[in-house]
Amino acid sequence: MEKKKMSLTNKMLIALILGIGTGFLLQVTPELTVFGFSIRDDLILGGILRLVGQLFLNGLFMIVTPLILISLVVGITSIPDPKKVGRIGGKLTAFYLLSTFPAIGAAMFFGWLINPAASVGAYVEGTPNIGEPLGVVQILINIIPRQPFGALATGQTLSVIFIAVALGLAILAVGKPAEPVKRLFVASNEVIMKITSIIMKFAPYGVFALIAHTFEGLSLSAIGALFMFVLTVWIALAFHAIFIYGGALKLLVGKDPHTGRSVSLRILFKKIAPALAFAFSSASSAATLPVTMKCGRNLGFKREMVAVTFPAGVTLNMDGTAIFQGVAVIFLAGFTGFALDAGMILTVLITATLATLGAAGVPGAGMIMLSVVLTSIGMDPAHIAIIFGIDRIVDMPRTAINVCGDFIYGMIVAKQEDMIDWEQFNNPTDISQIPEIDLAELSVDETV
Repeated sequence: MEKKKMSLTNKMLIALILGIGTGFLLQVTPELTVFGFSIRDDLILGGILRLVGQLFLNGLFMIVTPLILISLVVGITSIPDPKKVGRIGGKLTAFYLLSTFPAIGAAMFFGWLINPAASVGAYVEGTPNIGEPLGVVQILINIIPRQPFGALATGQTLSVIFIAVALGLAILAVGKPAEPVKRLFVASNEVIMKITSIIMKFAPYGVFALIAHTFEGLSLSAIGALFMFVLTVWIALAFHAIFIYGGALKLLVGKDPHTGRSVSLRILFKKIAPALAFAFSSASSAATLPVTMKCGRNLGFKREMVAVTFPAGVTLNMDGTAIFQGVAVIFLAGFTGFALDAGMILTVLITATLATLGAAGVPGAGMIMLSVVLTSIGMDPAHIAIIFGIDRIVDMPRTAINVCGDFIYGMIVAKQEDMIDWEQFNNPTDISQIPEIDLAELSVDETV
């Protein structure tokens, strides 16, 4: 009998658990120095774990920008009707924005209700280097880059999406003379997907190394001192996932046409579990993109729907990041004695909504966006130092919420546009059995 291979989901969950245990074990491991060389700090933490984790992340980030550009262009050009491209993108963008605003409001409510600042009695000294924040107007201006190759080289995600959409629509507008360009992008998509599949074979090892290194650096005293802040963020995220996402799925997706019953949440979350697990462990929706796209195919999304939905969601859908910012503003205001008035609260709601549009889908990007929000209401952005040390603890679940939202709103639009295969949705196929996206095989029947 052929031995059944372990699924990617199980491998990453095991790596996550082992990584947490290893991280805390390293905290209590006594220091052993040989000729001035630390076994724990230099060999294990600064050597093996850092090398494996960073090599894996670098490999993923290496393909993220070309993956977004190429997949979006191919996805757009594979839909014969340009109006349909605009309709899908417009619907997704509307869902992303309309959900972000109430997400911040609900997060601020939980911040007031639980009042986590009352339970914190320690200040993290020092100001971390979090990068230079951009104003909201500048974020919007930067959507259209002056130097398109510069935007591609530096990974400015919003600009990359704009370039991809412009290229895709231009190829559609030109028509037959642009067929060689279209075929070039289709071939490039096959190449980048092959590279992605090779890198993903090393995902469990990268996840283990990243988690172990992260948890070793978080002292138990720091986690205890800021426990209520972390708990508040997690509660707000859970509320958003259960009531906002769950409600949207029930109201706007409703029944499964294939079975006539309500959409099975069990099937849904089982099929997207690999993406959620990877998003949680990597704290990067951009790094999770290859897994997200493959889970989308397993969920029944048609190829062009996958190619349009998930690359855009990497930047435009930041509900989890917005929730974090809402709780953080209330927490930091209470901790520092900063008085918030109604005008400031409205400013936070608007600024945080717009700021999330410019957030990169990489670990820690939410901290840079938070500095934009704090500056907009006159708070010293240096206060971010208070929560900077535990950002990873809240970064992991908020990234998972971001990715979860991509699937929920993608399902809504996919059903409206008849771009979901319900038979595949109900097919108990493991992600490892889903072939790579080959947009060259698309037929007109699939796209109309």
